[in-house]
Amino acid sequence: MRAPAARWATAFVFFPAIAVASSIRSVAAPEKGQGFDTATFWAAGHAVVHGDSPYPNLSSLPAHAGPLFAPFVYPPVTAFELAPLSALPYDVAKLIFALASIGAIALALGLLGVRDWRCYAAVFSAAPVYAAVVIGTISPLLLLGAAAAWRYRHRAVVLGLLVAYLVTAKLFLWPLWLWLVATRRFRAAAVSAVAGVAAVAVSWAAIGFAGLRDYPALLQRLSGLTGVHSYSLYALGAGRIVPFLTVVAVVVAAVLLHDDVRLFVVALGIALLATPILWPHYLVLLLVPLALVRPSFSVAWLAPLLLWADCAAWSNSAPRTGVLLLLVAAGLGWTLTRRSGRAERVSLSRGAEIRTRELQSPRLAR
Repeated sequence: MRAPAARWATAFVFFPAIAVASSIRSVAAPEKGQGFDTATFWAAGHAVVHGDSPYPNLSSLPAHAGPLFAPFVYPPVTAFELAPLSALPYDVAKLIFALASIGAIALALGLLGVRDWRCYAAVFSAAPVYAAVVIGTISPLLLLGAAAAWRYRHRAVVLGLLVAYLVTAKLFLWPLWLWLVATRRFRAAAVSAVAGVAAVAVSWAAIGFAGLRDYPALLQRLSGLTGVHSYSLYALGAGRIVPFLTVVAVVVAAVLLHDDVRLFVVALGIALLATPILWPHYLVLLLVPLALVRPSFSVAWLAPLLLWADCAAWSNSAPRTGVLLLLVAAGLGWTLTRRSGRAERVSLSRGAEIRTRELQSPRLAR
């Protein structure tokens, strides 16, 4: 290898290594603001294990919220899923959760067929990944769930359970259920609906349905407190018309697009653009369509590095909200204009392999 190329490769390896090490150091340090989402999950796990409500009282919510405002507003099933963390000292739980998040991101890329080490280096150098690990969010787990949903999209029960997990963990991902319907995966859609409703009902019953009556009002109040400071269309004044437009967009996409990859990208993209609260770490989900279109390294994998120009989690309702949304929309548009030839070839190859096995089976030979 020539000397300039060797220096470039060395720098490209060390930068993500430093980013990961810095993430772990930030999580391990007892600094204010590090891992505060993990603290929310840790406290919620303690509450549900003892049969208490993990939700704040509406009357106790502040009139104005700051960047560290992170009450538990997920369906209770998420608190039970992360309850094992509450059995550990908080500092230990915070570090373990950060390491698990890093592993989830790497595993997600592996499930999507990414083998090029440069892609991994670019991913772990990106601002959304750094933010997700340091803050202690479940975005890496959502990325893993979305990657697994695509990987096992031909297995109805597994796919249905994965989509149920994603939607109950983060309600804004509900367009993925519409993707199941749009692609005529009706069995998976039924499994997802039943499993999701059952999981929420059982977990809420375990805490005596505490917080259920006020839950819609809690979500609305949270949108008013923090949504206006996020990077969402809601922050730009889109209001309640967005959910309706989301359904319309998915229906139109189902009619116009006859490509599984593009419909999946549309579902993820609409989920991100329609949510009233959009934090930069949510954008780790865009790694799924990027991996589907470009499983090997290209300049597209460096695009998330642009988000370091403004990686703050709190927009303060500044005009830069529109800039980030434009970047997201541009990335989604680029993805939709590309054919995922590799994904199509894999699907065709699997179909041919299945047909060959059927023709060679003794039962059909007779």
